[in-house]
Amino acid sequence: MLTELHEEHFGILTDDQLYLDCMLIRAEGTADRDLRVIRVWVPKFPLTKSSTIVCARQEMAARGQVYREAHLVFDLRGSGESDGSADDTDYEVDLRSIKAWAEERFGAAVKLSFHGTPTSRFGRINLLPLRSGVVMESYYFPPHNAVADRPVLYLSAFGNFDHTDDIRCAALARSGFEVFGLDPLRYLLHASSHGPLTPDDLARDFETVADIVGRSPRLIGLPLGAGLALLWASIHPAAAGVIAIGQAQNAFQAAHLFSAEQKARFDLAACIGAIAPRPLVLVWQENHPLGGNPQELAALFQRAAEPKRIEKTAEISPQFLENLLGWIAQKW
Repeated sequence: MLTELHEEHFGILTDDQLYLDCMLIRAEGTADRDLRVIRVWVPKFPLTKSSTIVCARQEMAARGQVYREAHLVFDLRGSGESDGSADDTDYEVDLRSIKAWAEERFGAAVKLSFHGTPTSRFGRINLLPLRSGVVMESYYFPPHNAVADRPVLYLSAFGNFDHTDDIRCAALARSGFEVFGLDPLRYLLHASSHGPLTPDDLARDFETVADIVGRSPRLIGLPLGAGLALLWASIHPAAAGVIAIGQAQNAFQAAHLFSAEQKARFDLAACIGAIAPRPLVLVWQENHPLGGNPQELAALFQRAAEPKRIEKTAEISPQFLENLLGWIAQKW
């Protein structure tokens, strides 16, 4: 059963005296003294908080009171209902001001976590319409020279497409790849807002993305995002190959995102063989908390068909990804 929610609308005054329009979402009946975590969904300019409200509501309704947390959504300065001009991009002041507000209101015992970064240094921020009420945040990195034969769809770790992702995608773009980045958790929360997702729902959404991109993309999925990348590639022929990094199967544990009635269809070991003859790369990232379980990766590798390879690395560098994309290009 989903938790009843209480939504509080208010403003936060920044250090330079601008008003940020905010909404705090918590379980009904939860008081300030009950909270231990405030999760802040950071929009990417020029998007407003409307694209993160759905995410916050979905996560909060599923988590319930036991987690003793609340979610904050807000408009950056110069966007939505907040004060400021469009050319004022001092968003770090916004984040510091939210931190100061949280400490003043809830005290030092409450942990504040920011999910997302307010800008992309290199990418263009878009909202892709997938179906009624469902959008996908996309971070577009145009190629710096001739367009590669296929675009790259880059799925970040769950909940946080950050500066490291921005740098990786920009580096691939400088090498001639057309890159579309996304935060898979934000997409999944939007996509499941009308009910838990089935593999058929995911296949239809991926088909829409492939149509928007214009050519069959190669997929790169980071931890937990790797699971979605593998599933997309296994259930839809538009994927032209996949690089899956770190934990994958655990991506499908969230009951508010994925249909429990079709749990068997989310079993990657059962469907990974369908990726062939498109190339597959499984990557174990050493010394990373979500870098993957060698036994799980070995089992997936055994169930997969050629062409396939398995790699071990300490760092997911742009050059490492470019080399693997080059191998995929040779095979498909």
